[in-house]
Amino acid sequence: MQLSPIEHAATSPRSDHTRQVWIDFARGIGVILVVYGHVLGGLIPPHLFPDGPLAQWMSYALYTFHMPLFFFLAGLNVQHSLARGTRTFLAGKAWTIAYPYVLWSLIQGGVIMLISRNANIPITASDLAAIWYRPMAQFWFLYALMICHILAVLIPNRTIMIAVALAGLTVFMLLPIRPDLALTMHHLPFYVAGLCATRIVMVWQPHGRTGWTTWTVIAAGFAAAVAIGGQLSGLDANGAASLPACILGIGSVVLLCKLLNETRYRWLALVGVMSMTIYVLHIMAGSGTRIIMQMLHVPPMPWVYLLAGTAAGVILPMVAHTVLQRLNLLAPLGLAPLPKRKPASAPPVSQAARSD
Repeated sequence: MQLSPIEHAATSPRSDHTRQVWIDFARGIGVILVVYGHVLGGLIPPHLFPDGPLAQWMSYALYTFHMPLFFFLAGLNVQHSLARGTRTFLAGKAWTIAYPYVLWSLIQGGVIMLISRNANIPITASDLAAIWYRPMAQFWFLYALMICHILAVLIPNRTIMIAVALAGLTVFMLLPIRPDLALTMHHLPFYVAGLCATRIVMVWQPHGRTGWTTWTVIAAGFAAAVAIGGQLSGLDANGAASLPACILGIGSVVLLCKLLNETRYRWLALVGVMSMTIYVLHIMAGSGTRIIMQMLHVPPMPWVYLLAGTAAGVILPMVAHTVLQRLNLLAPLGLAPLPKRKPASAPPVSQAARSD
């Protein structure tokens, strides 16, 4: 059977290489924003960063799109992964999403319990026991993403999947109180968007001045959507009025990452490759840096704390990732897929057998 131009481009080695690099760029940008947002949020309760309009608008702008971006990127890889079989797909996701969710929730929760005096949000044993149905801290993302993957298997019909996603988003918007687990309904449409637009997004490759001009227009549109959506929603990053900013934010990141030079920004791709390790460790690294700085009586300079915490939240997990990789501990800790088993080598054939 002859492949269409889109299918041929999506399955060629060059396309796979380009896809992987720009997706790593996007994951790198996304996880840096996650760290920045969480560090900023952690500095406000101890009054190390003023809880004024600047902090509120920075948080709003980040939260309109940076987590939906991850769901969109996850959706892009689903078709390729499902081609290996649903059992293999779910087994892989159980190891790289469900297992680290449980493991690192317990580890981070245990550490916070030990330093409860210095923690902004103390953790109790009952909180740890409830992670099966009430995700803790940043780990709601892994819980919600696993639900999205399961739905992708249970609902192979994409039209029905789109209907479910839109219905869930509508219900979410109507909820008077939105627990973290309900965020699944808000983010599922972006996962489905990535799933349905995989071939188009992978093949699309902007170039040169036209690409950068388009990015400037989209980025300006994002800034305008943030200003308007923030006013209309009362700075509710998950509100209906914030959806234009969300879509434009995702679009601007995707376009930017497709325009970036692969060689010049290899460091950003490396951040993207290590994004899972950064995600599960950045709270401990960033909060630990804040606590140490306070213990050393560093003056409460807001931007010093913010930049130091963000840098530590990215760099320290990357160092940990490198060490764990050298010790072959990434997979056991749920930070990398299990290594594929090599097929058993065939038994040696005797000379007599060869002659037969």
